[in-house]
Parts: sequence; structure tokens; C-alpha cells
Amino acid sequence: MYLEDLNDAAYATGALVSASASDPVYVVFDDVSKLKNGEPIHITGTGWASLDNQAFVLQDLDTNAKTAALYGSDATGETAEFSDLAMWSLNTFVDLCARTYSIQQTPATSIDTTTLCDDEKTSLVGFRDPGTFTFDFFIDPTDPAYESLLEAYDDGEERMLEIVYRNKAVRTLPVIVQSISETGGVDQAVAGSCTMKITGAPVLTQPPDSDQPAEQYNLSVAVTPASGDAPLHVDMQLTETGGAAAKYAIDWKDGSAVETLVGAKTTTHVYNNEGSFEASVTATVGNKAQPAAKANPVTVAPGA
Repeated sequence: MYLEDLNDAAYATGALVSASASDPVYVVFDDVSKLKNGEPIHITGTGWASLDNQAFVLQDLDTNAKTAALYGSDATGETAEFSDLAMWSLNTFVDLCARTYSIQQTPATSIDTTTLCDDEKTSLVGFRDPGTFTFDFFIDPTDPAYESLLEAYDDGEERMLEIVYRNKAVRTLPVIVQSISETGGVDQAVAGSCTMKITGAPVLTQPPDSDQPAEQYNLSVAVTPASGDAPLHVDMQLTETGGAAAKYAIDWKDGSAVETLVGAKTTTHVYNNEGSFEASVTATVGNKAQPAAKANPVTVAPGA
């Protein structure tokens, strides 16, 4: 269970390449390596009033095409050109480490509309209250997550709360922290309880189809030319499937420093000494380093 931290630096930011004027809106990202289904992103600079300065929950995220649907969005009335200054940001979330939690939805009011002209009772259903969210936890005053919870209570601002289920489904709720209580005693852990007001409709994002296993990430590395005299200038081309890496660490295997490549899939290098070299590349995907991928061998002969 994770609560949005509005006072910490954004976890990730990036550009929006394009968007569809549809219901819902489908957007194209410059990078999706830090995004997941069910996460709320904040959008600015699109030039569309239906999107700017609002938060939308991501659904149908396609990591290969770098596209996703914005739940609850509707840009069918937009006529302006989508701005090339469009940006997205994802705030940091803190793990609340709850022991138990409950959601209490308040029943809608039943309004009695029976009159003397009626032969039986009649009624209307009033507005439904989204209700409250409460959870219990153990208090550690030095825990940054507990400090973030206190800040949320102090400022009274709306935040997003994520409940991630074991099957990877995500329930996203807009909440305001209403109260935090603390109980303790001799020879017992200090316990806490928090009540949050749910301020809007929860969004349930279903997990990926379990019958369709996720495509495994794969990286191939090609270095050309494969031979030549020293000093030999070579080009490296990276080709990946099953995901997109945030960065690549390249070891040219000639004693030079490891090169870090970000936002590109090509680079160059100079082999100054003779010998046979087989470069390796370690890609970082979703904050996890993948097994190193080896390039084809390059043979460097003595220079003239």
C-alpha cells in the first residue's frame, strides 16, 4: 500500500510525444521504463484544457510502443494542436507498511418521495459518498514513510493512494488524510491508526493477462567493423526486444573506463592496441540490471 509524497522530488519525468483526441486519450511517451499500469501521472504543457494540470491513471500500458490510455480522460472536444512542450511527471510513493486496512463506503441516502397521490411508497436514491479508508500500522518516528504521512495530515492536500494486490491488480484512490492516532504502553509496540477521506471514485486497473506471459527482455550487440588495423574506430548498435532499457553500461574490454549510454542505442569507440576484444553491455530495465550481453569479437592488428 503506497501513498503519494507531494513534498519529495518527482520519481520520474519525461516528454509526451503525442496524444489522441479521443475518449479515453491514448498518449505516446518518450520513455516508459519507470511507468506501470495503475500509476497516476501529472500532465502539463499540452495546450489541451482537458489534460493540463491534471492527474490520470495509466491503463493498457504498452512498453514496446510506449503508449498508454489515460483513465477518465476525454479530449474529443480538443481542436488545438498538441504542444511539443507537453510533459508528464510521476511523484514518489512511500510504502505505508500497513498491518490491516478497510474501506467503508457510505450508503447513498434514500429520499422518500411518497405523496398523497401515490398508492405505495416511492423513493429516490441520493448521492453516494465514496467513504473512508482506514489502516493500522506500527509507528517508527524515524521512518521517512511515517514522516510523509504526518506531512499529508498537516497540509490536508489530496493525494493518490495505491493498493497493489498479489496478482498485480492496482486500486488507485484519491484521498485526504483526516486523522492519525497512536496507542502504546509498557512492553508493547507503539501502534498507529490512520483515517483517510476518499475524495473521488476509485480506479481499478486489472493485471496483465496471466495467460499471456510477459515477453522476456533481450539485447543484441553488434560492433562494426569486426577487424582492422590500430587505431581501429568501431561503431556499436544496440537492438532490444521485450522492453526498453533506461541506460546501458558498456565495457569495451580494452582497459578503458566503462561507458554509460542514456537515451541512445548507438555509440563509437577507438581500439588503440592490437588484440581480440569482445565488448559486453549491461542494460538497466525497470531499475534492474539485466545479464550482460556480449558483442561479436573484434580483432585489431598492429598499425602501420
